[in-house]
Amino acid sequence: MSQNTTKKSSKDIIVRNMNTINSNEIILVLNPNSQGGNTGKNWIATYTKVKDFLPKDHKIIFTKKTNDGIFVTRKLLRKGYRNIVAIGGDGTINEVANGFFDLKLQDKRSKDFGKINLDSKLKQINSNGIMYIVPSGSRNVMARSLELKHQGPESLIRIKQMKKRKMDIIAAIITDKDDPSLFHNRIIMNAAEIGVGAEIIDRSKKVRGKIKNRFVSTMAGIIATLPAYTSNECDIIIDKHKKISTKMTMGIVANGRFLGGGFKAAPRARFSDGLLDIIILKNSGSLKMIDKLIELKGTSSYKYEEDILYYQASEVKILPKESEVTVTVDGEPIGKLPAFFKSYPNALTIKSEASPVRI
Repeated sequence: MSQNTTKKSSKDIIVRNMNTINSNEIILVLNPNSQGGNTGKNWIATYTKVKDFLPKDHKIIFTKKTNDGIFVTRKLLRKGYRNIVAIGGDGTINEVANGFFDLKLQDKRSKDFGKINLDSKLKQINSNGIMYIVPSGSRNVMARSLELKHQGPESLIRIKQMKKRKMDIIAAIITDKDDPSLFHNRIIMNAAEIGVGAEIIDRSKKVRGKIKNRFVSTMAGIIATLPAYTSNECDIIIDKHKKISTKMTMGIVANGRFLGGGFKAAPRARFSDGLLDIIILKNSGSLKMIDKLIELKGTSSYKYEEDILYYQASEVKILPKESEVTVTVDGEPIGKLPAFFKSYPNALTIKSEASPVRI
């Protein structure tokens, strides 16, 4: 094992010298704050359990703050490393995936978001890069969409048996929350939520900064959001030509089938079909909204739903006509509408446990 360690604490098991490059070496990018901090607290015990199952040549890097996963992954791939393991929750997995692509905060100063576009191909940092997915969060929605059986240590034990495959990703341009002339480029692994769902996530994250209890913070977000939330008039432009104008309470742009809470929002979604799934919950009062959210736990295809629109497409732009509308990506608040989403088929090479269904 090529590591330098001092005291035996979780944050000391970290690589400190990355000058010697072995492109086949596997790098574990680990978020110690995931799973309510338990990933870091239990890391010594976890590492003792899994180290004999890991490839001989490996290093471990701990992230410290938001977006570290992006910057660390980009730096590693640019140096020539190819095998990057994301260990953490959905936010960590999203950050590491973003690190595989050359995406930057854009300052386009455009007055017409409708004219903004994404390149036909994404620029990869290292075309030979492989992302390993080891879920170690509180909800692990991405793992559920991939139908992975194991998480955390049980997943790491099986790292040598992980299967390599290509998967689609969604690239997005999302308006900055504070400056409407700034746009964030972001990779989406599982799903983006827009409107009431995103607002609940945003508010619950703020509560969680003070109360370290996911259930309490989520309930606080729901109670603070649902009763007073009003739908917003939006233009939805699908594949450049199909335009829908509707009052939207909640929008979902999905690559995977599940959202947090077990909601099966996109039952037809597949990670390798070259399409993004667009779900629009139309104008709904708070009580009706709760009923619709509960229905998302089922297997409905929404074929005959009057209040739910379901489309599969290559790209979509969502332009608001009224108030600010929050957007979250893989469970993390990113910005607001307007936003543009585009599917890139087979753009990312991953390794994960063999799922029981084709992705």
